[in-house]
Amino acid sequence: MLTTQTISAHPHILPVLRQQAGSFLALGRVSPRGASIFGTHQRYLLAQLGASMMFRSPDGTMNLSRFLQAVQSHRVASRNTAHDFIREMDKYGLIHTFAAAEDKRLRPLKLTEETIGLLGIWVSIHMKTLDALDGGTRSATFAHSPRLIAKLHPRITDRILESKRSTNPDGTFSLFTWMNDGGLVMDKMISTISDFAPKDDRIVTGLTSLDEIAAALRVTKTHLSRKMAVAEDSGSVGWLGRRGASPLWVSPGFLAEYVAYQADKLWRIDEAYAETMAMVSA
Repeated sequence: MLTTQTISAHPHILPVLRQQAGSFLALGRVSPRGASIFGTHQRYLLAQLGASMMFRSPDGTMNLSRFLQAVQSHRVASRNTAHDFIREMDKYGLIHTFAAAEDKRLRPLKLTEETIGLLGIWVSIHMKTLDALDGGTRSATFAHSPRLIAKLHPRITDRILESKRSTNPDGTFSLFTWMNDGGLVMDKMISTISDFAPKDDRIVTGLTSLDEIAAALRVTKTHLSRKMAVAEDSGSVGWLGRRGASPLWVSPGFLAEYVAYQADKLWRIDEAYAETMAMVSA
């Protein structure tokens, strides 16, 4: 099983993460509505927590009051924010509600097949990344046993919620991840880097304008520009020439933050996968 240290120090970690970033961007293009589940870091945590509770339930449902209690317990969001999130997921058909047989006043929540499929793709992308690092067969195993997600996903979520780096990222990474599609903004930067060797403490991306970065994402150019300005002031990103009209670069420190976050997440996913497979094989 891989560890955070072995993942971070892997000689091919950057090209592998570039490939993973490209997969997340492709998922966002194919299903922008579904990708909105993970639109901000807070929504990402809310979605993972809610889905894990439904997977754990014998009938695949979740009571709203229990979800709101869990959200507060894990300090993911306020009750109002969590409630609004559920309303939006219901509105867009990513979950659905129905009257409970024993009490028509109750409105249990259940994942739609579309959402289960999207969560499966999210897991599969990480399985492929882990396999690329050690030559494993996690992705093939998961593809042949898609129902494994009901046992695997809650274990992944437990570990993510235990991680300070996953729940409260800091630095420039945090600056982007709390904005709409901020994770995909960073994925765009990483996916376009062809040479990770820093030159004058700069790692040049393939992006050359704010319009190019914001394209196909749910972030306005104005909001993106403000966030980029903060990152520029800290020396985390910059432009080789005129701002917003020349190649964008990222600093080695910012790239290290991205790698550390991904390594922590991947280690936890791998640990959850190993535990799940041991349980299934027992």
